Amino acid sequence: MLSFILAFIFISAHAQEYAQGRVADADTGEPVPFVNIGIPELNVGTVSDERGKYGLRVNSPEDVVVFSSIGYHTENIEAGRLLSGGDVTLRQRPYDIPAVEVSAGWATDVIIGAKLEERGHSIGFGSSELGTEIGAHIEIGGKATFIKSAHFTVNHAAGDSLLFRVNLYEFVDGEVRKNLLPQNVIISAVQTRGAIDIDLSKFNLVTSRDVLLSLEWIKDDEGSGNVGITFRSEKSRRGNNVYTKHTSQAPFRRLSDLAPRAPKLLLGFYLVGRQDN
Repeated sequence: MLSFILAFIFISAHAQEYAQGRVADADTGEPVPFVNIGIPELNVGTVSDERGKYGLRVNSPEDVVVFSSIGYHTENIEAGRLLSGGDVTLRQRPYDIPAVEVSAGWATDVIIGAKLEERGHSIGFGSSELGTEIGAHIEIGGKATFIKSAHFTVNHAAGDSLLFRVNLYEFVDGEVRKNLLPQNVIISAVQTRGAIDIDLSKFNLVTSRDVLLSLEWIKDDEGSGNVGITFRSEKSRRGNNVYTKHTSQAPFRRLSDLAPRAPKLLLGFYLVGRQDN
């Protein structure tokens, strides 16, 4: 019996293999930083570092690994190919920033989402995996909205530095869809409590659909993880606007679905913009 248990442990320990390599631009050969890499069916993922380097656990050579990055075409690659040589190239996807004219018919700046004045409750990412995200469903209300800036409030910070990516997704019928941002928006700052304000006006984003505004954890702070980082929230009677993602390429899940008995929370992420009257 003991021999069987030891054999099972040995087989299990070797069932997973490790793919590693570098992600580069197909035209320039330059590294592509902070690429989302993962196996959606297995809830396994990671993010490449500043030099495009990555490492990923895989269970089978038949696993399909998804590589995606803002501004590039997505690639689906069998793990077996990566195990024999993990370097990957991504092709750029052209994007033209649209011209937007904000006329006199547009209102003055408005707050869209939950700007919480009180410190209230704290909520964290819920996962220590690279590529994990926490986001707030923000109702646009069907009005054409020019998005000027995004805002987040940190309640607690425990490490030396922050490195997040800001994501802004279309949110339709409860589903998180395409990212509206045409390029990476990175927050790199010393960890501290308080507001983080990000200017998005240069992207000329206009939408009438609801959105999901999220922060993505893309680099560990010397192995300390993100457990000491929390964001402002408050109890809500209206419902739970909080969505989380475990890691890169994993699906978003509504917090109330993951923890039905937990208090309903309103996450204090919000936008500032102008809406067409």
